[in-house]
Amino acid sequence: MVMIAHLTELEAVNEILRSIGETPVQGLDSGQQDAEQAAEVLHQVSRRIQAQGWYSNTRRGVVLTKNFTNQFPLGVNVLKVDTVNPRDRSEAGNQTNSKQYNAVMRREAAGSKFILYDLNNNTETWATPTTLTIDVVEFLPFNDLTPLLQTYIHFAAGHRFQKVSVSSQVLWEFTREDVDEAQLMAVQEDADNEDDSVHRYGATA
Repeated sequence: MVMIAHLTELEAVNEILRSIGETPVQGLDSGQQDAEQAAEVLHQVSRRIQAQGWYSNTRRGVVLTKNFTNQFPLGVNVLKVDTVNPRDRSEAGNQTNSKQYNAVMRREAAGSKFILYDLNNNTETWATPTTLTIDVVEFLPFNDLTPLLQTYIHFAAGHRFQKVSVSSQVLWEFTREDVDEAQLMAVQEDADNEDDSVHRYGATA
């Protein structure tokens, strides 16, 4: 038997269902109401936890180029950007360095896409520069996350799902312990991958 380290999204949903004594489903499109709700909670919790920024979903030194409307568009999966002082890059002679620019991620006024907004000049269009180098935190599909981050997310999602579905104080405390342990393991993995990683101990559910 081949042992597979990664969870699939379906396996995570079924783990959430098992945590409240529900029968697992054969597919994400099963039509079973609890399964659909569990999948939605998993998605929400995954997005919130990934937004904290982890080694595995952070890309450093991403070079953005202005489009024909003088905007810096961002990908639809971008959760957070750092334009203040991206790490791991020398500033000497680097014209794309964004340290001197005060920008924030914001939805474009005339459309649905997200862009970098120029806070210094209070505008979404940029006269200069033509490129900016930033660090980007991305929202990755559950199947693409590291096994320990998957475990942390599905335990946190199960904890939240239990709260809104059966609301048992005993089960709440029991699943809370699972979340705390999984979080510690995910944080340690992150720290191992990035020595200066900031430990994250915020609320998860």
